[in-house]
Amino acid sequence: MNSRQTACAPPTHRPLALVTGSAKRLGRRVIEAFADAGYDCLIHAHRSGDEAQALRAHLADRGVHAEVLLHHISDPASAAEALIEGAQGLFGRLPDTSVLCAASYDYDEALSPVPHMLTQQLALNFLFPVQYCAALGKAASTANVADRSVTLFTDYKVHRVNRDFFSYSISKHALAGTLPYLAVAFAQQLRVNAIAPGPVLAAHGMTQDHLNQLVQASSVTARHPTADDIARTAVFLASTPAMVGQHICVDAGARFDQVTRELVVPN
Repeated sequence: MNSRQTACAPPTHRPLALVTGSAKRLGRRVIEAFADAGYDCLIHAHRSGDEAQALRAHLADRGVHAEVLLHHISDPASAAEALIEGAQGLFGRLPDTSVLCAASYDYDEALSPVPHMLTQQLALNFLFPVQYCAALGKAASTANVADRSVTLFTDYKVHRVNRDFFSYSISKHALAGTLPYLAVAFAQQLRVNAIAPGPVLAAHGMTQDHLNQLVQASSVTARHPTADDIARTAVFLASTPAMVGQHICVDAGARFDQVTRELVVPN
C-alpha cells in the first residue's frame, strides 16, 4: 500500500466518504459531489496516482480535507482490509459512506469468452465489493455511528442483456443478485444499496459526442444520463437513512432499448 499519511487525525464533525476508482472519470465526479455535500474525502486509485494527488490538491484548495490511498484490487480480501486500515490510518476513523466505483470495462463476448478475463472481472467487480462489505461490517460492529452506508456500482446492462462485454456483465449480474443478501446480512452495521449507471462516459476510443449521439438515438427518452446524475444519486443514498437494499438505475431509460449488441463494440 502506498498512501500519504497525516500527522494527526482530523476533526470528526465532517462525515468521511471513501470512493474507489475516484481519481478520474465517473469516480472523480462522485467524490467531488461528496466534497460539495460537506464530506471529507478519501480518494482511492491504483495506476492514477498523479491524477489522484492533483484531485487532492484541488479539493484542499476548496477547504476539503482529502487524502489519497493507492492500492491495487487484485486480491479482494486483502484489498478490502487495506482500504479500511488506510481510512483509519489517514483519518482516524472508518468511512461513513463508501462508494465502490472501481471497475474494469474490458471487452469479450459470450460467443468466445476469455477465462482469465472472467476471473479478473469477478474479482474486481463482484468479490471485492462483497469482501469490502464483510470487512467494514465487522469493523463497524464496535463503532458508535448512527448511520453508515456502502453503495455498490452495478450497470444498466443487468437489465439490458446482450452478448457483449460478457465477463464484465456476468460480474455485475452477480453483484446485483447479491445486493439483497448483503442488505439483510449487514443491516445492523451498514446500509447497502446499489446504482446501475447507464452509458455515461466514452471509452474504447469513442468520442463523447459520438456516444451521446448513439445513446440519444436509441434511448426511449432520447436522452442520456450524465455523471452529475449518478453522483447526485450516490450522495442521496448516503444521506437518506431509510434507503436500504435499493438498486437505482440511472440510465435515462436506456435499459428499455431492444438491442442484441452493445452500443460500443471495440474493433
